[in-house]
Amino acid sequence: MKKDYANLLKNSERAVYDLRALYESYGYQLYRTGKFEDYELYARNKSFIGYGGILTFTDPVGRLMALKPDVTLSIAKNSADEKGVVQKYYYDDEVYRLIPGSPDFREIMQTGIECIGDLSDYDVCEVITLAARSLEELGADYILDISHMGMVKGLIELLALPEEASDAILSCIRNKNAHESAAICKSNGVSAVLADALTAMIETYGPMDEVISRMDRFIVGAQMQEAAAELKMIRDILVAEGLDGRIRFDFSVAGHMGYYDGVIFQGFVEGITSSVLSGGRYDHLMKRMGRASGAIGFSVSLSKLEALGQETRENDVDILFLCDPSDDVAAVSQAVSELRGAGKSVVVQNTRPSALRAGRTVRLVDGEVCDET
Repeated sequence: MKKDYANLLKNSERAVYDLRALYESYGYQLYRTGKFEDYELYARNKSFIGYGGILTFTDPVGRLMALKPDVTLSIAKNSADEKGVVQKYYYDDEVYRLIPGSPDFREIMQTGIECIGDLSDYDVCEVITLAARSLEELGADYILDISHMGMVKGLIELLALPEEASDAILSCIRNKNAHESAAICKSNGVSAVLADALTAMIETYGPMDEVISRMDRFIVGAQMQEAAAELKMIRDILVAEGLDGRIRFDFSVAGHMGYYDGVIFQGFVEGITSSVLSGGRYDHLMKRMGRASGAIGFSVSLSKLEALGQETRENDVDILFLCDPSDDVAAVSQAVSELRGAGKSVVVQNTRPSALRAGRTVRLVDGEVCDET
């Protein structure tokens, strides 16, 4: 009997195989990381990880180690700079993170890609294309929101605000709070031209062509002009790939300015309220780690997929086979084999488990399989 393994897989397990096939079709190679790393790697980059709490332990030689809370840092640390070469990796791995609002840690399944080296425009567009293709694999109804740190950082730098005010402006951008950002600009003596540009950027989001047609309202300075040019290039590639229908430009997607530069993005699928995919370009992180390479990548949270369109099984097993101690073992074994040969799932128990849902309950009566009354 041919086995239909697809029916046995959870959403996250099915996604691993679908996404692995996608990434390998683009020539990405599987990268395996260990379960733990030197704690210092994460301690130096806590703000990149973006949450508090790291599980640590001391190894037999006295080194402080951490259960891995992030894959990107491990790959960035262990990959090598090779002039003129781009290293393209994919992974499916577990990370260990603190649950927000809870003292408990959770093992989270992730997959994703990292593209590290002398990046070209093609490499950047390929990664964004793969982000959209990944969301396609997860569900027909998806949205990919794309931003650019050159837009966000370029404008914030021109505002020339104190650090605390700059952080507040970044928060306003992330929350699309144009009213509060205008108040901060006014209280800090920001020019009307720059304040208006900030308001316009915060209020501009939506389909790519619509945003591009309105970007001239807030582009000021060379950094923003370069970012706009890259976004237009990305738009052209995504249109050519037939992916533009579910992709938006939204500058509220903004990462840590000390780590991210260039394009940054988040992906959503219908049925899950938070993003299932996040990524971007992180050359600044590589420099902080003493690396010459550029880097861009994204991760997909497989753990979030368990609630996505998961069919609820009516029963845990097709048949519960109640076996008395006096039953002939050979007869029970033969009866179970015949039922399984007919495509049924069968569990043998002495008594009915209280939580088990079974389509039928049977037992042997005079050597015959009979339904329990």
